[in-house]
Amino acid sequence: MKKLLALILFVNFSLICNLQKFTVVGAGPAGITVVGLLLDLCIPASDITWIDRKFNVGDLSNYPTVSANTKNRLFIDFLSRCKAFKEVACSEMDKLRELELDKEYPLETIIRPLQILTKFLKGKVNSIQGDLESLFFKDDNWNLKVNGQMIVSSHVILATGSHPRKIALNNYHVKEISLIDALDKNSLQAVVSQDDTIGVVGNAHSAILILKSLSELNVKKIISFYKGSLKYTEDMGGWLLYSHSGLKGIAADWAKNVLEKNPPLNLLRIESSKESFDRYLPECTKVIQAIGFERNDIPYNDKIEYSDETGVIAPRLFGIGIAFPEKYVDPLGNVEYRVGLNSFMEYAQKMLPEWIKTKNCNRRDALKIFEELFEIELL
Repeated sequence: MKKLLALILFVNFSLICNLQKFTVVGAGPAGITVVGLLLDLCIPASDITWIDRKFNVGDLSNYPTVSANTKNRLFIDFLSRCKAFKEVACSEMDKLRELELDKEYPLETIIRPLQILTKFLKGKVNSIQGDLESLFFKDDNWNLKVNGQMIVSSHVILATGSHPRKIALNNYHVKEISLIDALDKNSLQAVVSQDDTIGVVGNAHSAILILKSLSELNVKKIISFYKGSLKYTEDMGGWLLYSHSGLKGIAADWAKNVLEKNPPLNLLRIESSKESFDRYLPECTKVIQAIGFERNDIPYNDKIEYSDETGVIAPRLFGIGIAFPEKYVDPLGNVEYRVGLNSFMEYAQKMLPEWIKTKNCNRRDALKIFEELFEIELL
């Protein structure tokens, strides 16, 4: 009887040991990519859980009118590199394919296809709409709490996104315009007037687009606080210099031809420092911060640190997307972090086969426990 009970318990232990469940947290572009590729890798849809607050393409959906810094051919390439994506046919994807390949378009041209892909994938896997409340490792599995419900998963992939980074400007008592409003010209027009002096902090893609819009809205004065020189993406023959951090498209054209050659008379460029803030921010009636993004908070007890080469955070816990970008070193030694749909796709295609490997389970130690517990020899 003891031996039979031990064997039953051991079989159950083995089944638990072999349990392979995958949870993806986040439904922005990186999360969509991971779910699609997990299906491509023949992970059963029933073994995939997908968690997100809105299932609306993450924060990308906040910027539909913003000019992409990616050529349309790369959006089409992204959609074609996942077999699961090809199961979806819709007019929005057809429209995307009809647009010029080497032109940049507003982000809404890719947001709508991604929304349709989300709906399709959400219907295939186990989807839970809500916020991740806790994440911890217990009994050789990851435990996630969402809407009060506990989910046990062997592997977890965090694609949890980022939010606009800010520096503290409270001491200057100046009203801030959100990045979402600033990057939509119609929204920006509604919150500025010809009497406003607008401070813009930043020197990359978003900041340049905002400067362009403000110069066309006839505000009283624009003060651009920048750090470092402008960088442009350049074709070096076989590779791109500043492929991820450099200006492209409309932002690059305006910066080269207007900002650097013939800037608006009401635009003042000042290098960012505490001294320049102290001197010029009091002149500003409103300020816009466009200084990049930082990782959203994750309810995990330990400090989140990840390998920017493999995405590994902890055993069978991985990160991808704008919150956990891949490091890239170009032939000249410049270090950048790869952010964008195609970057996420390439990274996921490279790393997912490693990430989904079966978890290790020390059966010999397990056998020893059973042998001692029941005072019998199983092997």
